[in-house]
Amino acid sequence: MSASPIVLDASAAIALIRRESAAPVLDEVLRRSAREAVRLLAPEAFWLEIANVLVRRHGLTPNEVVEALRETDDLGIDTIPMDRPLLLVTIDIQARDRLSAYDASYLALAETEDARLLTLDRRLALAAGPRAIRTPGLGIGRLSETPAPYGAPVDWARFGPYLARLRADAHKLAGA
Repeated sequence: MSASPIVLDASAAIALIRRESAAPVLDEVLRRSAREAVRLLAPEAFWLEIANVLVRRHGLTPNEVVEALRETDDLGIDTIPMDRPLLLVTIDIQARDRLSAYDASYLALAETEDARLLTLDRRLALAAGPRAIRTPGLGIGRLSETPAPYGAPVDWARFGPYLARLRADAHKLAGA
């Protein structure tokens, strides 16, 4: 049986791209995972989040961003589409753990794929609990977004017919 997949979040990818102090430890985790043929995953918004951070926070040019994306793509990341069921899990985690939708999408993917999560974001690592990869020398404490007041938890019962239709659609696709 192969090891659990790893979901790579943008905070870890940015640290690798920018060769930040955590990069050597992250490199080692990814090299070990490659030797063990561990599948590396990211939600499709991962690429947009990386591009956004590189341009807005770090001031990279379009050519530099494309080169960084190419190097990141060389890691062999399987990009997972944000379909409606995964979006609903994301919304639930967002409300439950008061995370941004982006951060919640990494944890939603980790939960649905029974994967571990490689992140430098403290709030996300805390929400992930034992799914978060904890490695000596990997300082989890990157800045994260201030949580928004989401109010009451989602009343999932309200969406029963919609969720039933989504499940039926997923079963049809699985049987196709």
